[in-house]
Amino acid sequence: MPIKNKTPRHLAEFVCTELRKRKAAVPDDQVITELMETMYYSSLRTEESEPVLFHMVFLDPSQPDPKPPRNPARDRWSYIPFADPIPFTVSNVVKIAKSTDLRTSSFVIWPDQLDQLYIWGLVDQQNRFHKFLNRSAEVEVERPGVFQASVEGIGIIVVYMRYEKVAELRVNEVIRHSLDLFREGPVRDLLAPGIDRFLDGVRSHIPDDIYQAPGAGDELHAQQWISVLCRILLRIQKIKNGGAILITPQITPDDLNVKYGINYDRLPTSLQSNAVTKIKSDYLERHLLGHGESRPKELSADQFQQLRRLEKELRANKNEIDGVIWFIALLTRVDGLVVMDPNLVVRGYGVEIKNWQEPDRVFIATDRMGSEAKLRPVSYNHFGTRHRSMMRYCCQNPGSLGFVISQDGEVRVMTMLGERLVMWENIKLKYYSYASRKK
Repeated sequence: MPIKNKTPRHLAEFVCTELRKRKAAVPDDQVITELMETMYYSSLRTEESEPVLFHMVFLDPSQPDPKPPRNPARDRWSYIPFADPIPFTVSNVVKIAKSTDLRTSSFVIWPDQLDQLYIWGLVDQQNRFHKFLNRSAEVEVERPGVFQASVEGIGIIVVYMRYEKVAELRVNEVIRHSLDLFREGPVRDLLAPGIDRFLDGVRSHIPDDIYQAPGAGDELHAQQWISVLCRILLRIQKIKNGGAILITPQITPDDLNVKYGINYDRLPTSLQSNAVTKIKSDYLERHLLGHGESRPKELSADQFQQLRRLEKELRANKNEIDGVIWFIALLTRVDGLVVMDPNLVVRGYGVEIKNWQEPDRVFIATDRMGSEAKLRPVSYNHFGTRHRSMMRYCCQNPGSLGFVISQDGEVRVMTMLGERLVMWENIKLKYYSYASRKK
């Protein structure tokens, strides 16, 4: 049976369903449909030969901030109204799309009394949301409006409610649930040896009386390790050049031609240093500042200086990790893949896969566990050169994990499960709601 192509109307239906679940007071469903159609058709246009990308907030301009906090942060968002609202049409959006950026500002869109959509103004200070979503910040921030939506490419619309991705229209397919491969399942299992060695290294630098209760902090630090891997993949997405990363326990000349061999271990060492410093800093805050007690303890001059020094080290560690992520992501711009060992040490780039034996069959997994009932066969020749070469290597080297990023930003992960070569699409790399944390 042929698969029916999905349209902006289908995306609008998912959004309206989700709004009703949350008992949100919103206009008629047709308004949401018109909104999604206008965004979609705007994404198919160009302005000065560049794609039309923008972010919008569905926000009532008569009550833009109904429940402001008592002590708002200095960099909290604000609503900037236009002197005259602009009809929300494709031609108008194309003209002013460049006045927003997915990382900083958003259009405020809302219907008038006749249910005609208008751009009423802008919302600023979206940087904190963008950083948190892309795993560059740990603190979740407040988000304005009933829901938010982004045009992130040609025919690509992503809809959010707070930090939850409600649905995504990718050309002619509606995607509702991304696969969180890094929480549990075979992909997490393959990454586990590297994570365990990282945790062992952290524990070796922390006295037993300072380290948290047995196992209590391990998952938090493991998530930091995983976050860095996700951030590398997200950064490669943003470069829009495509690329591939291979994590493999063995690098042999028979399988891989490493054109530019290096031994870059700064990522695992900076991660370990950051985790150790964070544990020491948290210990001081808990036990010296008296968190949870009625009266905080007074710090001596030495203790105060120690706390300040640790805070300075944490900022330096963050900057170091940011730089390392950029360094590794840029290596993927060279033809060939980047090869890493299970500890995330980069062993080389510009790597050519020499194996030419094609896999017998390839399967797409529609759940994170790669369950047999959820596997869908797919043609090997359906994919490009980068994907096919990674398939050949992973098929002949069980225990290896291949990440391939297309130029359009799609990330696929592949490995051997038993006798089958299994590949996952629609990977959850950003935080979204499941990992959001308030501080």
